[in-house]
Amino acid sequence: MEIKTLLLIEPMLTIAEALALEPFANSRVIAGEGGLNHTISWVHVAAVPDAARWLNGGELVLTTVINLPPDAEGQCAYVQALADKGVAGLALAVGNTIDHAPDYLRSVAERNDFPLIEIPFDVRFVDVARVVNERITQANMALVTRALHINRVLTQLVLDGGDLKDLASTLAELIVQSISIENERFEALASVNIAPVDEARRYTLSEGRTDPRLVQALEERGVLSQIRGTLRPVFIPQMADVGLEMERILAPIVVHGAIYGYVWIIADDRPLNELDHMAIESGATIAALMLLHQEAMQNAESSLKGNLITQLIEGVNGREAVVTDQALRFGVDFAQSFYVVVVHDADSSSQKLVQLYRRINHALESQSALAGQFAGQIVILAQGDVAGLTQLVLAQAAHIRVGVSATVRGVAQVGLAYQQSREALDIAQRLKIAEAVVYFQNLGYLHTLYQAGPESLALNPYVPGLRKLHDEQQADLFNTLETYLDAGGNSVQTAKSLHIHRSTLNYRLERIREVCGCDLSDPLTRMNLQVAIKLARLFQKEWQ
Repeated sequence: MEIKTLLLIEPMLTIAEALALEPFANSRVIAGEGGLNHTISWVHVAAVPDAARWLNGGELVLTTVINLPPDAEGQCAYVQALADKGVAGLALAVGNTIDHAPDYLRSVAERNDFPLIEIPFDVRFVDVARVVNERITQANMALVTRALHINRVLTQLVLDGGDLKDLASTLAELIVQSISIENERFEALASVNIAPVDEARRYTLSEGRTDPRLVQALEERGVLSQIRGTLRPVFIPQMADVGLEMERILAPIVVHGAIYGYVWIIADDRPLNELDHMAIESGATIAALMLLHQEAMQNAESSLKGNLITQLIEGVNGREAVVTDQALRFGVDFAQSFYVVVVHDADSSSQKLVQLYRRINHALESQSALAGQFAGQIVILAQGDVAGLTQLVLAQAAHIRVGVSATVRGVAQVGLAYQQSREALDIAQRLKIAEAVVYFQNLGYLHTLYQAGPESLALNPYVPGLRKLHDEQQADLFNTLETYLDAGGNSVQTAKSLHIHRSTLNYRLERIREVCGCDLSDPLTRMNLQVAIKLARLFQKEWQ
């Protein structure tokens, strides 16, 4: 699709631009030239001495000296009130009642960079208002026309099957500003540069995501909370301390009321204007449509994957050939060795689980893996590098733990591998194993104890002695014994792990012998005690 770049004209009229219009031909600025870039929202003729209370800000006020307060102090307060209200400027008629504006008014205007303009008394205010307001209306209409054109072009992009990269490129060409489209974690999905970039932009280009320092600053300064609260674009001024040397507009990409990502407009060689604000809203809406379409496609695929994984786990019932063929389409060959990974997120609601599944699916696109949802968890059938795959999964969110089955072969083994992964996660939770990745094949005797069930705890002769150690008064002794047994009876390693002196350890070990009535120097006793402790951790809730 051919895109014609629009000429970008400031949609609002500035004081300096208004002074170039015919009604101001014989007017002159006598103070406040620092405010000539103020934009005029409308022209207002003020005929009361308290004019500021009737204004919104942004107006060019026309008045005469007879409409000002009668005294110098009141007139100064009048001009100050206009400046404080954000009025664009004041045009004062001269040549009739007064020849020039008083010096004290000029001082107030100069101090506030508030344009004070002398306009000949014979210039009709109605002509000034008509010309300026018509110009403002025309500029606003031109702005709306350009914004509608941008919206039409971007909408057509969706209809033509464009993607986020096409969107970034088209939007950048339309407004002649750099564009970045990122996901909800500020990872770059598409970007286009128009002009030289600042430090923050260079980080995004090199690392593929927004600098975490900048994200943290936006969070701390309330920018992101404002976006989450309003779901509207926010203007961000320069923040040189975090590499933001050019101003930005940041807009959320909102799907189903949730933020799925962000669109950035980066100011390059001109300030951001109202058209940029309108354009980024259109761009964010189009990005949402694209992501919504992508999500619909993913949901359809997820449903297929979920159904397939459910069949594989629950049993294929004579449909081995069919499901084997379906799995091959997703890159998993049951004729080769494979393993099952179960992902558990302790901090996940149903909505977060969907988002996590979407991220994991995207991360695994280049892997020989099939991911789906089953029983409130994400299940992955995969082949190849298990360490690399688990690291990809863990990178998608915090609070994640994964269980990995042993390597198996054949479609009939999927259910077994899934059960191994689930049991690995359950054992890790009960025993408070800290590792984020729990391998079934590394559990060894712990899985054997797990299979023995809670009834084995009731029959174990070492449990009564351990109960004595586990009460509140003997908690240090119980932890010391467990650490000592896990260290294989190595006193040096135990003292180091507990951060205690060897003499303290020896004292505790002696107390343990007295309470439990057991000989810790006997290897068989130590092994039996360790088995009893692990059984208690597995099946005694108050010990977990």
